Parts: sequence; C-alpha cells; structure tokens
Amino acid sequence: MDYLFETKSGAASVYVSGSQTRVRLGKDSFSFQLEDWVKEETLPSDTNSLRSVIMKDGSVLQYLKVRNEIFLHWKGEIWSGKLAERQYEGGGQTSPEIKSPMPGKVVQISTEVGREHKGGETLLILEAMKMENAVKAPYPCRVEEIRKSQGDLVQQDEVLIILHRIEPEKT
Repeated sequence: MDYLFETKSGAASVYVSGSQTRVRLGKDSFSFQLEDWVKEETLPSDTNSLRSVIMKDGSVLQYLKVRNEIFLHWKGEIWSGKLAERQYEGGGQTSPEIKSPMPGKVVQISTEVGREHKGGETLLILEAMKMENAVKAPYPCRVEEIRKSQGDLVQQDEVLIILHRIEPEKT
C-alpha cells in the first residue's frame, strides 16, 4: 500500500508490503522490516477504529484509516494523507483491447467513443479492495468502443475498451 505525506521538509512516500516498509523523503530512501521497529501491535477488527502500535523505544504510534485517507499521531505530531490511486498504463502494450488488470468495479469512465487521447491519459477508474486504480491509455489513440458502464463489476482480463492507435504524422 502506498501513502504520500506532506512534511515540513517536503513530500514523503511510504510503501508498506506485509512487514516490509520503504520510506522516501526527497532523494533519500529507507527500508526496514516492521518487526525491527515494533515491539507489540494491537489491531481491532473494525477498520475505521483507532489503532495503536507500541514502538521499541516505548513511544506509541496511533493511526486511523477512513476510506482513502489515513491519519497518524506520533511523538506529538499529526500527519494525514490520502492514498494515491494506482495507475495501470500498460507500458509497451500494442493490443487495441484494454483489459481489466484486476477484478473490481468501474467507478468512473473518463472518455467517450470517438475521443482521442495521448498516451498516459486516464480512460477509466476501477475500484478494487477499496482502492481506486486509474487505467490509462498505453499510446496515442481514439476510443472505438466502450464495453462497460459505470457501476459494472468486472473480472481480471475482461475487455473494457477497444482503442484505435493514432500513428504520429511523418513529415
């Protein structure tokens, strides 16, 4: 899970995968295992409840996750941040079919048939496991067909949109 925080010294990116944690602050990057820093953790079953982590130095880190926002309190400082949407650009993709990268729900369609897009522009947004995932155009294209509607549930590799590649003009 990726978190982005604004701090006094600039933006900080925190990536958590299992017990592995990576923090990027400016050009510096730090990685550590959560159990290296945490002595004990209490996790209530309610996802919107306040959680506490007792750090090895005895300080208490408290956090609360509400939808796509997280709030942290540690050593007298409070941080909040929004979960960044994951982006699926299909780098190197040449197929005209844009397929769902995961099972989920179509929450927003940001295009229409006949509309032209540059590579990297958002075509639609899927929600999966309470995260919004932007599906982007893999190359300059025109939308030929939209196969799903807002609110549709989709399976992984299900075709969402058919594109027509726009070749750059050669002069």
